[in-house]
Amino acid sequence: MTSIPTGVAWRLYLRALAEAGFDVASVGAWIAAGALPPARRRLARGALVAATVAVAIPGVRAIRADVHGAAEPVIPGARSGLPFVDAGIRVPAGEPSGEKASARRRVVLAGAAGLATAVAVSAGAAMAVRRLERRWLERLTRQGHPHPHRALGVRMAALYSVVVVPSRLLAVRQAAEAGRRENAAGGGDATTGTG
Repeated sequence: MTSIPTGVAWRLYLRALAEAGFDVASVGAWIAAGALPPARRRLARGALVAATVAVAIPGVRAIRADVHGAAEPVIPGARSGLPFVDAGIRVPAGEPSGEKASARRRVVLAGAAGLATAVAVSAGAAMAVRRLERRWLERLTRQGHPHPHRALGVRMAALYSVVVVPSRLLAVRQAAEAGRRENAAGGGDATTGTG
């Protein structure tokens, strides 16, 4: 009989697979609900949104805990003597020098260009997916499929899973490797994660 590995890494993969499976099922259910009457469709999609939010809350809390845990705690009024006045924001004493200003300007422009590119790619992908959905739905209807919206939901979920599942597993793998490198560099045990 085989034993279950005691490491934590396999749990990360299982969690990523479960989250990806939920997302894939959500995509399929959202599209399949298109065949329902308007009131039932709104109810089904509203329940789907509520379930998605309920599943996402623990992940968001974990991310916020990681971000806030790494940051230095802010004690209101520690430096000014007044309660809730000093939140740790520092205002520069004067104008930055020409080199610093141009470096900041380049960083801001590069960030804006990256954001604009991401928005354009996302909008283009959304339009392409919507067009594919329409074509497949028209084809299913034209061929006389008894439940074209359900079949479309299954197709889109399969397409989404081909894209999402490998990317999520790759992200978990990269995070696990980064954790191992940190443990090895920090003197901890790379297999158990203890220091």
